[in-house]
Amino acid sequence: DEGVAVRCVTRWRPEEIVAGVSDLEVWPIVRGRANTSLWLCHELHAKYYRVDNTCLVGSANLTNAALGWSRLSNLELLVELPIDHVELQSFEAELLHSSIPVDEALYKQTLEITELLQKQSEIIPSLLFEHKDVEYEVKFNSPALSGKIWLPSLRQPADLFLAYQQRWAELTTGARIAAASDLSFFDLPPGLSKQVFISYMGLLLLQKPLVREIDSFLVTSQRFGAIRDLLNARLGQFEEDFDASRAWQTLMRWLLYFLPTRYERIPSRHSEVLRRISS
Repeated sequence: DEGVAVRCVTRWRPEEIVAGVSDLEVWPIVRGRANTSLWLCHELHAKYYRVDNTCLVGSANLTNAALGWSRLSNLELLVELPIDHVELQSFEAELLHSSIPVDEALYKQTLEITELLQKQSEIIPSLLFEHKDVEYEVKFNSPALSGKIWLPSLRQPADLFLAYQQRWAELTTGARIAAASDLSFFDLPPGLSKQVFISYMGLLLLQKPLVREIDSFLVTSQRFGAIRDLLNARLGQFEEDFDASRAWQTLMRWLLYFLPTRYERIPSRHSEVLRRISS
């Protein structure tokens, strides 16, 4: 019924879109329907359907083949469970907390990166099919930034591409440790060109809930201290010696480097000022 509210949570990984595993066409459908929203969670892999107080949990994606609506259907499993299952409530709460809403700007940015990746994959056909997990040796792990909460530790974001290419000899010891720690928080396909890598990282940054909160805050110009205080309020409780000033200075460098057309630094005598220049 048109009056039923629908919330769809999925993930958009450009290499999966190019390979046909997921698609962008869902956005125009969602955008054109009342009481409907689309959300992204980069780590999502579960198949979870809830209508009112009834849940279906199993292996089936939202496709004709998975749901048995095509002649050549998959053999899938969906189990009906009540919503009062504590595990389901916990899963849904974490999912929604870790998700960010899709808007037209995010859709267009994902489309742009997907098209760039498509062009590169035509040159390197194996790019999408040899996705091997790279184990980055992580020697630094701050309690405040563990789990789902992440902020960059690498001070010079340009060094991240060197680490991605495993050109460790070109980095200092400190940069190697910080870059390995940061890369361990992202699931990047191998073989990306520098241009695609930078664009891809910008998209991944915008899918981090904390970065998204800061992004919304930067609709109006914000002084350095305002964002520092926001970070301290969100993360200071986890670590006594959390340095919010250093954390924001590092993240600001990442935003300006990986999303150069989205943010700008405004000259100021008394404080660094940042604002979002595109949406």
